[in-house]
Amino acid sequence: MKRNLLFIFVLSLTPFIVNAQIKGVICDEEKNPIEFANIILMYPDSIYIDGTVADINGNFDFQNVSSKASFMRISALGYKTLIKTIEWNGYNDTIMLASDNIHLDEVVITGNLPAQHLVKGGIITTVDGTVLSQLGNAMDVIEQLPGIMREDDKFTVFGKGTPVIYVNGRRLTDNSELNRMSSKEIASVEVITNPGAKYGAEVKSVLLVRTIKKRGDGLSGSAQAVVRAAHSWSNSDNISLNFRKNNLDIFGTFAFDYSKRYQQQNNFTTINTENNMYTLNSDIVILPVNTTYNANIGFNWQINQKNVLGAKYEFRTNPYNRSKWTTDERIELNNTPYDNIDYYTHWKRRNLPTNILNLYYIGEYGDLTLTMNNDYYSSRNKAEQKINEVSLSEGESVISSLNSVTSSMFASKTVLEYTFGKNTVGGGYEYTYTDRTDRYDNHNDFLSDANDNIKEHNIAGFISATFPIGVYEISGGLRYEHTISDYYENDIFISGQSRKYSRLFPNMDFTFPIKRAKFTLSYTAKTRRPLYSQLSSNIQYDDRFTYETGNPLLKPEMNHDISLAGIYKWFFFSASYQYVKDAIVGIVDAYQEGKPINLMTYQNYGHVSKYSAILSFTPKISIWSPRLRLNIMGQDLKISSMGTEQRLNNPLIFINFYNSFCFGKGLTITGDVLYHTVGDMDVVTLKPSWQINLGISISSGNWFYQLNATDAFRTARNSMITYGRQMKLEKWNYSDSQAVRFTIRYAFNSTMNKYKGKSAGQSERNRL
Repeated sequence: MKRNLLFIFVLSLTPFIVNAQIKGVICDEEKNPIEFANIILMYPDSIYIDGTVADINGNFDFQNVSSKASFMRISALGYKTLIKTIEWNGYNDTIMLASDNIHLDEVVITGNLPAQHLVKGGIITTVDGTVLSQLGNAMDVIEQLPGIMREDDKFTVFGKGTPVIYVNGRRLTDNSELNRMSSKEIASVEVITNPGAKYGAEVKSVLLVRTIKKRGDGLSGSAQAVVRAAHSWSNSDNISLNFRKNNLDIFGTFAFDYSKRYQQQNNFTTINTENNMYTLNSDIVILPVNTTYNANIGFNWQINQKNVLGAKYEFRTNPYNRSKWTTDERIELNNTPYDNIDYYTHWKRRNLPTNILNLYYIGEYGDLTLTMNNDYYSSRNKAEQKINEVSLSEGESVISSLNSVTSSMFASKTVLEYTFGKNTVGGGYEYTYTDRTDRYDNHNDFLSDANDNIKEHNIAGFISATFPIGVYEISGGLRYEHTISDYYENDIFISGQSRKYSRLFPNMDFTFPIKRAKFTLSYTAKTRRPLYSQLSSNIQYDDRFTYETGNPLLKPEMNHDISLAGIYKWFFFSASYQYVKDAIVGIVDAYQEGKPINLMTYQNYGHVSKYSAILSFTPKISIWSPRLRLNIMGQDLKISSMGTEQRLNNPLIFINFYNSFCFGKGLTITGDVLYHTVGDMDVVTLKPSWQINLGISISSGNWFYQLNATDAFRTARNSMITYGRQMKLEKWNYSDSQAVRFTIRYAFNSTMNKYKGKSAGQSERNRL
């Protein structure tokens, strides 16, 4: 009966459906699928019509193809490019590519084709064979994608928060791995702004990085060294090895990072109590020094064409992480000099260490695909704080504290997908158990100690489906999550701070064409649970006028998101509106009524409306590849500050203009201009900032050299105004952004491991 109804529904759409369809599978000479091959449709005069990228099984599919299409151009690194005549007799073919022994560094980029395509839930950008592959590393590539904002080694998707990042299906636990990945290894990057039900209910955006599938047995590897010269010297080194024999990969990576930075800051703070006005003028210098070790080892066993399993262990530690803050603060009370305080703050943090273990299995049983992942995570962190406070009026005092955090997590996730025709139906479950203890010892009498323990169980079930109907595609899913969070203080169960939640999270995508443009309309419901640090009850002393604490009573927020995205040739746009219920907002409250001490904490607001839009232009003009990106984000938020209502609804506009010039023979020159206007974000007004970055890179054989100059004119600022209930803080900030970076990389052999472990419990790990 259901099939009859579907058949009648499809017949009702036939006046609007063009039957022309081209699909197939790309494979090598041994009939192994070629992942992420590029397929281009062309007119008889070789003019571009449409393009796509094959999936991990080599499959590709074009809908609503013009009958004038005559040729397909199929290319993949390591294989000879094939030009194939299109046959219009229900085209469904297996296309075989012959291997090519030309080395990666001998490839010359001359294409003039669009590299972006709209896909379900987001946009995919082809990197292989484009100017993006010459940028240096994966960080440099991702930074230039539509809707992405980068700050150091962290990314934000406009309007969607911090993305979860996967490389070939394996979730990254450390973004610094992207610094160690050559841009030439990347086939494509997909930015998903409407993640489906199989992702956690807190995951609002996903980055899928797919590398080029390389062939061959034996030993392969790469070594990289990066030196950064700014206020001080920093360096980062890594080596990666992979050994493949038949269907078994054994791999490992070791990385060392030494970072020494400089930050200069001036704070002008106004505090209004019931009867007094305090003004604080503070000059601050921050000198952080950090040493990090990362290592991993694992194996991947392709049992046969239908079954694969693997395991991976990761180790990360920060044995030396210290920072020194020197503050000179001048204080006035009611416009009269009151006091002068010097603060000498020393932080010593250690990670002892973090251990991550992933076990996975993928099996195909006819039209069924089973994916299983099990993860274990543990970490121990200590942070020691010591402040020497020298007051002109009260003399010298010492404030110190020790914060110890121990976390462990187990997660399990199973996904089952069934494919029939072009339709896909999937479902599965995910379970996580987290145990986190946060102990805070204040070595002073005026602030109390804290000993919090949270034990949380989360079990989720989800279903999803995708149904192409002619030139249209409908996909959607539903996720159910049940969470039990038990809160303990000093080993005593606190019922008022414990939580139980049971919620449904639907999502839906509708993809449709208008002439030669393609659009996707999406709706998704997501949540954001408080970070465990935001639930802490400890109070941290910053200075005589500022404390910090969490809020154990915080509730998760609920986010309803409607988005529309479209793409036409080299033009892309996206717009999103969000209604956030119980929004978690960082605030600055009064610690005690009538006292000038401010408390930085978190609070649930009834609701906050947010919106964002993206425009991206990526043409190519001879050797010049300009990429202009415009982003706007705004909110509707009202707060009480300094006795009046403060409306924080001025939008932020970001304008990024990237330029690459490819001169052939591996030489590329880049010049980028980054700018953002004044605008509001939560309870902060960001001040304008701009910078110019310059770079040159050379590829020669197995070697790669790159020289970058960031913030060439030292104009970048992270300055802002923060509003609190009884205070206003104006901050001028320079964060060591003017720097020169030199990178040298050597890679040999073309084999890379095939590890596909996807990790479970990513949302919980982010909260830890």
